[in-house]
Amino acid sequence: MKKKLISLLLCLCIVAACIPTVSAYSNVSDWAKESVEAMSTLGFLPESLSTADMSKNITRGQMCQMAVLVYNDFMGTPGVGPDSTKNFDDTNDPAINYAYEQGIVGGYGDGRFGPNDPLTRQDFFKITYNMMGTALWDEPLTREMLPIDSFDDAGNVSDYAVAAARAMVTIGVVQGDGNLLRPKDYTSCEQAIAMFLRAYQYLTVWLNAKNEENKKVEIYKQGYSNISTWAIREVEEMQKRGMIPSVLDNCDMSKPITRAEMCAMAVTAYGKISGETYTAKSTDHFTDTSDPDVNAAFELDIVGGYGNGIFGPDDTLTREQFFRIMANFMKVIGYPRDDTRAVTLSAYNDGYKVADWAAPATRLMVYTGAVRGDGKNLNPQGATKIEEAVAIFLRCYKYTVAWKEAHPDGEPELDEQAALISDLLAFAKSFEGYPYVYGGNGPNSFDCSGFVLYVYRHFGYSFSRGAQEQYKDGMHVDFDDLLPGDLVFFTSYGGNNWTNSSFRNITHVGLYLGDGYFIHASNPTRGVVIDTLWSGYYQSHFWGACRIIKD
Repeated sequence: MKKKLISLLLCLCIVAACIPTVSAYSNVSDWAKESVEAMSTLGFLPESLSTADMSKNITRGQMCQMAVLVYNDFMGTPGVGPDSTKNFDDTNDPAINYAYEQGIVGGYGDGRFGPNDPLTRQDFFKITYNMMGTALWDEPLTREMLPIDSFDDAGNVSDYAVAAARAMVTIGVVQGDGNLLRPKDYTSCEQAIAMFLRAYQYLTVWLNAKNEENKKVEIYKQGYSNISTWAIREVEEMQKRGMIPSVLDNCDMSKPITRAEMCAMAVTAYGKISGETYTAKSTDHFTDTSDPDVNAAFELDIVGGYGNGIFGPDDTLTREQFFRIMANFMKVIGYPRDDTRAVTLSAYNDGYKVADWAAPATRLMVYTGAVRGDGKNLNPQGATKIEEAVAIFLRCYKYTVAWKEAHPDGEPELDEQAALISDLLAFAKSFEGYPYVYGGNGPNSFDCSGFVLYVYRHFGYSFSRGAQEQYKDGMHVDFDDLLPGDLVFFTSYGGNNWTNSSFRNITHVGLYLGDGYFIHASNPTRGVVIDTLWSGYYQSHFWGACRIIKD
């Protein structure tokens, strides 16, 4: 009943929405085709540019519309922005007024904006510079920008645009024409689009690098040291979740973790997921340690000893021992499987070195994505660094929590396909919080189509890279028939596939989780997040869906 109600509300909304216009831009130079197509696929070409002659000059109004689409994507509010106050005598365009109110553009000073006037290159520099600054780009305040004196016509740049021109040259958005900036020449549509894509790509990478650096600063403030770049995000998340035990306070993360330290982490995490602290009933299970965490982990069936009463609390934990402990932990907190037929260790160069007793757990770690590595070696007898243990522990924890949320009453009687989709969705949700980077294919960052492709490839399914082509690769399904695991598609223009309009209108894709929720690599400021299909923007911009895993 709930699904039908949601479906009815969505259908009412999309019937009322406007039908998107098929992108039919023309006269694109060979050098600009890739950039124009990329901006169209990203949903950053406003309707006024989606049918434009790309060799013609872009107008000031069109530039505003494009800048607002990119700005709002960074700010986590897709679209062209809300209706705004009329700020100019010669235009009511909400995008222009919104861009003015956000400090992205200015007018001529006499109440006019000149929405249909052609855009000069120096005005392009200034608008792009303003857009990046309002989207949190503060690099010009901390980094020396290159001079523009090497350009023969640098003296022609108006004073208001000098700082912007220097910034655009420094970051490679503007590369000049020979040795000329041509600041007062007009900007063609394809030139503006190509340069703006460079700005978007640069700002995306810069913003993520800044976020990662902030995480590094915060986690180092906690007293930890020597954390590899790849591990910063997961160490910080574990620390915020309170799942790094006190025995690891102020530790060197590059050092091997001991068996006792691993027990402390497991017991701490068990308390988080169960909501209660587990206290060992006895501290006499081993002859070489009375550590309460070791004994608690033993009673919970997370760890075992060497036999003869020996545990070896200070011994270094090998990776295959660690894999076995993690498989035990996942089972204790609710994940039902302890092996999988979907993984063959012979695919790894050193897979044959995995001991028989550790092989099922190792396969499970690979299957759930907890162990990623370089795809070639598992290093089963190698020492487990603390940062490795922390990161893999978090992945196992998030995977299991996601699986349990979908199966609160335990594992139902699932056929093989349903079980696969259940694991696929748990895997996808383990990436919640990861950053968005245009062109990102994983495993550390993604864009929207790269994310869904990465998730499916992990389980042996492969299809096209772009969102528009992905829609063509699957079996089309109606909203009423959506199932978990389906791909859901959106358009930036508003409206839907009500009239079977071109798939070229698709600008975004996510992975449907069920009950109206989907997970997607949203934008540079939000990263991988879970949203609802009936939330304002996604409800009115839903376009269609397809199924990859068919009966």
